Amino acid sequence: MTEVLTWIALVGFVGAWLLAAISWVAGLIYGLKAIRRTRPGVVLWSRDTLWNPSNVLLRPALLTDEGRAYRRKCFVATAIFIAAVGIPLLIAAASSALR
Repeated sequence: MTEVLTWIALVGFVGAWLLAAISWVAGLIYGLKAIRRTRPGVVLWSRDTLWNPSNVLLRPALLTDEGRAYRRKCFVATAIFIAAVGIPLLIAAASSALR
């Protein structure tokens, strides 16, 4: 019975890591799409973004409506990534502490 549980846990962990990899790529793509959809007149390499184009994700006023939608998708994908990595690590830590 423990061998079956081991395989179930292994499949669960592999699935979680695959989900994490997919959500990481999705977050990267959505983040880049959001950065490219700034309002007219916004200079990405300026003081408004502290000379870092990625900071436009932290200031939604600089984005168009489409950019805000991609920003939200980026943050959702990032949250899924953190959960997909964090939950299996917590389970692994808890199970090794019980041994």
